[in-house]
Amino acid sequence: MRKGTGREDKLHTHFGGTETTPDQLERHYAQWIDQSPNEEWKRFVQGYFAHVLTDYLWGLRVYADFKSQALQDGIPESDIKTFYYTDTDGVDFALYENSVWKKDLWESLVKVPACAMEPLLSEQEIDGWRVRTIRWFEDPANKPKNPPRLITREIVEVFIEQAGDEIRTILYEWDQKLSTPSLS
Repeated sequence: MRKGTGREDKLHTHFGGTETTPDQLERHYAQWIDQSPNEEWKRFVQGYFAHVLTDYLWGLRVYADFKSQALQDGIPESDIKTFYYTDTDGVDFALYENSVWKKDLWESLVKVPACAMEPLLSEQEIDGWRVRTIRWFEDPANKPKNPPRLITREIVEVFIEQAGDEIRTILYEWDQKLSTPSLS
């Protein structure tokens, strides 16, 4: 949501991206989680790190397979990003339109307050991304015309279940080491 940002900014806000291991993320988590005794803050930090861990696991388990398959299928390197977003946007819309958990998720997303993670992200940037996400699905122009080819809804549903369980376990273990009551 910050104007003029690029890949380097995402690497900064995600503590290095796919190159950063969960062990390294744990050190960052420990620095952030106890900056406030406020339960809302702790939930927000846990959600932020759940997002970063999700991106990490996605890169290892879904994106790596996607890119390998795309290259095997002869998709030029310059077109991979377009194919990737067509697939992921298509799956996102399928989940948005058909998931039984959508209503609860959307209500939570609408209600959750944003917190600043300065100097990484301002409250306005985080809230702007939340609002963008909510509104994005309301515009039919965002829905890809072609169905996903390499990243299917089934792949994503398996990822969601496995990664969700793994991330809850990771955050629980981190909180236990820090003697922070787990909110997951």
